[in-house]
Amino acid sequence: MTDQLYYGKNKDKILCTVLINMDSDGKIIDEQYNKYFKSNNSAEGVKEIIKNNKFFINGYPIPGTESEFKTKTPEGYLINKKVWLSFINGKYHTMLSRTDFDTYDEASFALATGFIAGLEVRLFDLDGDKFVDHIEMDYVESVIINEIIKNQDGTVTLYRSELASDFDWKNDGRKFDGDSFTKKWNEKIDLKNFDSSINRGDMVLFMFRPEGWIITRAKEVKGKLVDGADHKFYQIGDKKFGDAMRFSRDNIIISNRCGEYINAQKYFNLMNMKDDSEVSLWFINSLDKNRYGAPCGFTSGKFAKLFLLKAIEVSKKKLDSTLVSDDGSSIEKGKKYVSRADHEKFKNLIMRAEKICDTYYPNEIYDYCVYLLYLGNFGSQSDIGAKFAGFNYEGFDNKIQIK
Repeated sequence: MTDQLYYGKNKDKILCTVLINMDSDGKIIDEQYNKYFKSNNSAEGVKEIIKNNKFFINGYPIPGTESEFKTKTPEGYLINKKVWLSFINGKYHTMLSRTDFDTYDEASFALATGFIAGLEVRLFDLDGDKFVDHIEMDYVESVIINEIIKNQDGTVTLYRSELASDFDWKNDGRKFDGDSFTKKWNEKIDLKNFDSSINRGDMVLFMFRPEGWIITRAKEVKGKLVDGADHKFYQIGDKKFGDAMRFSRDNIIISNRCGEYINAQKYFNLMNMKDDSEVSLWFINSLDKNRYGAPCGFTSGKFAKLFLLKAIEVSKKKLDSTLVSDDGSSIEKGKKYVSRADHEKFKNLIMRAEKICDTYYPNEIYDYCVYLLYLGNFGSQSDIGAKFAGFNYEGFDNKIQIK
């Protein structure tokens, strides 16, 4: 299914695949790709291919000229049903550009060459002259599937995990930045475009093509989580994987995104434990089976509840070993204490996690509770993702005083 939809009959005509900004690859206009273009200049070659309407993103050609853009895509050039190239107030704007453009040619070139790390670009030779005359790029996004519904009309509806009202606390920030695969949209997928190997709890990749929504299972690397650093690298077993900045994780709950997951796991010493616990790190699929695209995020699988129990244990020990005093007057020298209000706030956070732990939820909900306990302990201001998402946890660690 995947080969047919992504590559059609032209898979054997691919000259080169590029994983943008990953490993040794860079943009498709880097000098190392000059040799694939008849002009021996990749930048000029890409411009020519755009003008010939032969540069495709998710199966849709970028309009070759300004007039074609205005007549064929009057609402803007869409990727996954969102506007990525638009004309507003006399300027052209692309989703990823930090500046606007005066001309359509500048903007379309920026759209084609300024894409996100870890996504794949394929350079084709369709006419057999050994030079690129056709380029295809995938823009995929990811989501963790909680519910799979097969409809009577032969379509499939997918829903991600959502958070119940139990989680609507005033200190909680944005759990998601996107709203795909929720009951707001009820996206329907033709069965022929749905990867039948997908199960509940899997990370899946989605994109919208002329054939409709395409849903495939992400590439899973499962094993012991050994090490990692937010926005830098993630290590499963003896393999290290680099991050991909600006890859969209909007539809993944914040606690399962790479950096945020790593921060919580590290804080509670859940990484590289002596037991048999494993996690899954999920990646963008690539035509090159030996390489990995952008890391999408982590899932804990059947170990999610174990991780939550350990996080609760660590938090309770800290709470129990910290004395309570509003002014420290009753505390012996050298002892740790917090105010009654801070003690009560942290205690309530732990009790909340215990309540969730006693109820059946999808595993990523337990991961979310681990993340909230991490923020409750550590605070949110030093965590890039939490701060950006508007979480406002001062952190019990920051409230502890020593007499």
